[in-house]
Amino acid sequence: MMRERLKNLSVSFVVLSILYVLLGLVLLIWPTTVMDGLCYFTGGILLLYGVCAIVGFCRAAERRAGSFLALFLGIVAASVGAVLLLQPLLFQSILTVILGLYILIDGLLNLKRALELHRLEHMGWVLYLVLSLITVALGAVVVFRPMLAGVTLVRLIGGSLLYSGAADLWTLFQLSRWTKAYRKTHPVEVDPVDLD
Repeated sequence: MMRERLKNLSVSFVVLSILYVLLGLVLLIWPTTVMDGLCYFTGGILLLYGVCAIVGFCRAAERRAGSFLALFLGIVAASVGAVLLLQPLLFQSILTVILGLYILIDGLLNLKRALELHRLEHMGWVLYLVLSLITVALGAVVVFRPMLAGVTLVRLIGGSLLYSGAADLWTLFQLSRWTKAYRKTHPVEVDPVDLD
């Protein structure tokens, strides 16, 4: 049971890492197109939702407390959507900081994994520590230096995501290899992973 959960977690981790790599490549190759498209798509969806909520409120026969909340959310959504459509650079600057925070947090989690590898006396822990520190540094640059030119910053984010995904895949591969080798040299009658 526990082994199956860990296997599912590993598969999810691999899929997420591959998505990092793919998103990183897309951001490296088409930074302006991706950011503009994302901005216009999000703005359009929010504006459409907001207009529908406002029209729904106006057409409602009776108004309850919840309908005033829906009206308020509709006005906010329509306003934000309109700003995104008219001022896409504002949204892009906010999005880059959010992605930078995500990269920074991922790097800090990788740093924790590197220290765990050190505790387990894994030979490759130093390399993973260095890779983790690079990820933390890239995330920090994106978060604390948002004044970088837009396309350069998006490409930096793309490179960071590509690097982070590749580093995560490498780590998972190394941990899997180490676990198999450890189980061969330390056979156990009952696998502690299977205990609930």
